[in-house]
Amino acid sequence: LITEQLPAETVRLLSSCEVITSLVNVVKELLVNSLNAGALRIDIKLENYGLDRIEIIDNGSGIKAADTAVMAVKYYTSKICSHDGLERLETYGFRGEAQGSICAMAEVRSSSLLH
Repeated sequence: LITEQLPAETVRLLSSCEVITSLVNVVKELLVNSLNAGALRIDIKLENYGLDRIEIIDNGSGIKAADTAVMAVKYYTSKICSHDGLERLETYGFRGEAQGSICAMAEVRSSSLLH
């Protein structure tokens, strides 16, 4: 075999699989987003055990309208601005990897209360 660079699509999928390793992990990451948004009620709906559809509905604070364009782009986060922020972190997720990885591997539709 000749050593060749993998196609960009393959690299994207492989790197996403490092962050999101199972359907349980997808649900956990979406649940963490709800908790970080201050949700007090979170409904989780799975179709075919999550293989066909995962739906999370919560009463969290939503996102800023200006953030919608980057809310699922890897390494964009509202939690920290640099590694210096890690010491003061009070949220569950912070790296900006999970949503981007989920979007790289699945068809995603999102709606949010915008403010």
